[in-house]
Amino acid sequence: MSTRVSVIIRTYNRAEYLRAAIESVLAQTYPDFELIVVDDGSTDSTRDVFAQYPDRLTPIFLAHTANQAAVMNAGVRCARGKLVAFLDDDDIWLPDKLQQQSALLDGDTRFGFVYGNAHLLYADGRLSAPVLAPDQIVRGSVLRALVRSMCVHTSTVVIRHAWFDRIGLFDESQHACEEYFFFLRLAQVTDAICAPEPVSLIREHAAKLSSGQGIATYVAAITALEMLLQNRALPWQVRLEAHRSIARHHTHVAKQLLELGQRDEARQHVRQALARFPLHRPAWRWAWRAFK
Repeated sequence: MSTRVSVIIRTYNRAEYLRAAIESVLAQTYPDFELIVVDDGSTDSTRDVFAQYPDRLTPIFLAHTANQAAVMNAGVRCARGKLVAFLDDDDIWLPDKLQQQSALLDGDTRFGFVYGNAHLLYADGRLSAPVLAPDQIVRGSVLRALVRSMCVHTSTVVIRHAWFDRIGLFDESQHACEEYFFFLRLAQVTDAICAPEPVSLIREHAAKLSSGQGIATYVAAITALEMLLQNRALPWQVRLEAHRSIARHHTHVAKQLLELGQRDEARQHVRQALARFPLHRPAWRWAWRAFK
């Protein structure tokens, strides 16, 4: 592998954002990278965007899969770099992202991956404050922080390529939170380091999440944490955090189901939240609403 970093963008019908994502990679101060863009069967003008960069990127065209894990895996299989970085097609990298994060990995070989802080980018051009809380900026095991919340955003990550050989690719049987399943697996076997200053802009827009997708995301996160709990070697602090997070996710699902008028289903999730972590106060509040 002569290339230092393989950058993978997955895309589907996001031509209006894809150009900015590509330009942010090509503007990096770190020059030693290849750019792979995997198109999951787009039907918009995505190919016209590709045509503007004939010598700057490697396109991969798939028949539409609607499977984000499969799209990412197609890129990883083609990657030649010792490091692999990901960028969602509607997000943007800041110019020194690769320079800063590759240096962090070069500085200590015990870190299997690096992630970073980010700003949210709103439709009117405003930027949020940095999104990570102090306890989410980790140097060492990030597992407990990951269990508490998905603090590792894919568009901020650089991973040593060798870890894909050791733990496998993204799980294509998971159709929501596929990155969460992967990063929970990765964080069990290697330490991480976080770039504390923002390295990426995470775009917020109306098409990102419907209420149905929100419920599916919480349910998938519950499944991922249940799978994690099968590891009997988990530290007790991580195990406790997983139970608390499962209760919290069930409560979020119950809240959304009640808003949709699905009271019976909401009650089931409230029961599961309280069974998992009886001290979770929001679950009691939503139990009162669900059962009144």
